[in-house]
Amino acid sequence: MMDPITLVNIKALKKVCVVRLLPVEEEKLRKLTAFGILPGVEIRILQVYPIYVLEIGHTQLAVDYEIAKNIMVTNG
Repeated sequence: MMDPITLVNIKALKKVCVVRLLPVEEEKLRKLTAFGILPGVEIRILQVYPIYVLEIGHTQLAVDYEIAKNIMVTNG
């Protein structure tokens, strides 16, 4: 298994697996988990600029750099 890296180091159109969420404000953490961004979940990165667009199942979610840098992943 590869070492986890932050989501901001992954290119668009890649599938990754969430390993952990780094400490963020409780409200932001609640939003991420509500959208299904949890350890063990596979996500696809649709776009990285000007904002990160993630696909989790059938849901697409836009997150900014400050949130994306706190999502630790491994290549899917």
